Amino acid sequence: MSFLKKIQNYVKEYSETISEIVQCDVEIVDENMIRIAGTGYFEREVNEVSRGTVYQEVFVTKKSRIIKNPKLDEICDKCNYKDRCNEKLEISAPIFYKDKVIGVIGLICFTDEDKKRILKNINSFLKFTEKIAEFISGKIFELEEELEKKEIMLILKDVINSFDKSVLVVDTEGKILDANDLAITELQIDNKLPISYQNINIIPKNEVVLGKDVFLVEINKNKFTLVGTLITTSSFSEKEYKIFLFENFNTVKNRDVVKNKYSINNVDLDEIISISQSMKNLKDKIKKISKTQSTVLITGESGTGKELVARAIHSLSDRAKQPFIAINCGAIPENLLESELFGYVKGAFSGASNEGRVGKFELANNGVIFLDEIGEMPLPLQVKLLRVIQERSLVRVGSNKLINLNIRIIAATNVNLFEKIKEGKFREDLYYRLNVIPLAIPPLRERREDIMVITEHLIHKYSKEFNSKGIIMTKELEELFYRNDWLGNVRELENCVEFLMNMADDNGKVSDESIKEIKKSMNFKLKIVPPQNDEIITLEENEKIMIKRALEKYGDDTTGKNITAEKLGIGIATLYRKIEKYQLSK
Repeated sequence: MSFLKKIQNYVKEYSETISEIVQCDVEIVDENMIRIAGTGYFEREVNEVSRGTVYQEVFVTKKSRIIKNPKLDEICDKCNYKDRCNEKLEISAPIFYKDKVIGVIGLICFTDEDKKRILKNINSFLKFTEKIAEFISGKIFELEEELEKKEIMLILKDVINSFDKSVLVVDTEGKILDANDLAITELQIDNKLPISYQNINIIPKNEVVLGKDVFLVEINKNKFTLVGTLITTSSFSEKEYKIFLFENFNTVKNRDVVKNKYSINNVDLDEIISISQSMKNLKDKIKKISKTQSTVLITGESGTGKELVARAIHSLSDRAKQPFIAINCGAIPENLLESELFGYVKGAFSGASNEGRVGKFELANNGVIFLDEIGEMPLPLQVKLLRVIQERSLVRVGSNKLINLNIRIIAATNVNLFEKIKEGKFREDLYYRLNVIPLAIPPLRERREDIMVITEHLIHKYSKEFNSKGIIMTKELEELFYRNDWLGNVRELENCVEFLMNMADDNGKVSDESIKEIKKSMNFKLKIVPPQNDEIITLEENEKIMIKRALEKYGDDTTGKNITAEKLGIGIATLYRKIEKYQLSK
């Protein structure tokens, strides 16, 4: 906002007074060429851009100008509105503030009579205009101190409303101008003396602990070690003030140790092992959304790797060095879930810790919170979660103090939330708050090309852990793995590989007995299609034969293809890719 805009009411009064005295129209523009005040012809165009070129010349030269013959003056040659101008005379004077032109005051005549009257005493009118310009400058200086105080209060209120920290505002001499209640308590500031009578010495120690700047603070013969941020800001008068946002060193240390415990295990996107097109598409989407702050809802069957995807989003984001807090909403008793999520204060309920407790949302502040099995969250708690998402703030159990959050929310579920909504077990408004960016992870049976790739990765992983040679994947084992539905998805596949690694001999061979045990645990929907003779064919050729036979049985139209996909246990998109790959379409 320009200087003149800040005192617009006063400028308006001056313009009206000048107009009455000189009996001609007056306008005053600021450094942005915005008309701050105007009389007569200009009154209806206040707060609009002034179109003339004379004022621009005054801003550049810092000198007053008299235009006795508008349209004919050379300065008017540059004006796009020259042909429409009906001015007869113009006197323009700069308005200064600390050697800078911050506006122009103009006296304009629209009649020949007014022009003649002004020309008789043109120098007097010019001096009068320049004197008014000085008065306006003086008014800015006069209001300076009052505006400074208001600005300091506004700055302080903004800071206090934005941060859940102790806040001080001090001048360059160390005099405390204002403080919030947390700062007064933390620094044991004497309430008997006015706060403005007390000085503070804030000394940077040039140390960083857990990502926080460390300060030694001296006040009233007391010394404190504090961590936080010291912000320098300029006022209306260009004086400097400092805003100190801080916390007790020990409080931050204890809290951040807990945070760091939860922020490990970042996941690189390459750790999601796959070669299928569907997973490539998913990875591309993860890359795209990771830089945003929007809420994500991950859906997929149990064992598909929803937390892995959530951690990958976190790792690729600008919050990667901040906490990633995961909580399973279905694994915590309903009566404890609220305090787990939002925390509680001392004495909030029977059995509560004497020190209170920081909730998962607060621990995740500045980072990511991952709400797994969100569909299992109790309805009463869904209401509170909805409020947290909407307002990005929370209140601990047993408290009335608002804690602001800078947080990204990622939720996940393996159930159909629409069915839950129909059953009255999940709030529809919460669903739409969570489902800003939907990510669906396809089950393993719909991307069978990933099965052996993941298997090889798992064998390599457990070979290192068990210090063994791994296992020999025979044709029989490969076929079993490829054709299994893997209802438990990657988790079931990993369990299977780990079992075989334990059962294999020193050479990596798996016994027939172990293979039988694996078969018992597997759930087949696909039947092996034997070749017409004793020849051995590839799994790819076998797949082609199965799809072809299914299409012949159920039909090659849309309905037939849907039935075929269902019977084969694959997605319809996967079926269409296979049909194109094997050129099975008619």
